Amino acid sequence: ELYLTRCRRILEALGAWIAKKLSEAGVDVAVPQGAFYLFPDFSPLAPALHDRGLTTSPKLCRGLLDETGVAVLAGTHFGRPPEELTARLAYVDFDGGAALDAVASLPESEPVPEKFLGEHAGRVVDAVERLCGWLRG
Repeated sequence: ELYLTRCRRILEALGAWIAKKLSEAGVDVAVPQGAFYLFPDFSPLAPALHDRGLTTSPKLCRGLLDETGVAVLAGTHFGRPPEELTARLAYVDFDGGAALDAVASLPESEPVPEKFLGEHAGRVVDAVERLCGWLRG
């Protein structure tokens, strides 16, 4: 049970941070409730994305990968229409063992700090920052 509690703390903090960053960049995204992925909708940014030739979710994901090295799965892989500009973004590219050890030293009554995410899920944080910067143009 302690293992699951610690996993939830890390993934909850990371998911909320990513949702906040994407939302600030203009993406429609819900804060995840117990998962390790998000399903952002980039449609609010459609005019700017269309100007860049990114008119479908597969084109959006290919452009993101080619220009930033960040990989997400197009919404079409989950039955969504291509023009919807949705994607699935998993956020588990970090050393879970080290993060679990580190979160054990944090007070359970306090939220996981953003600094922790940078130190223990740095690849994810970097990828989200690159994605958001790319969206801003």
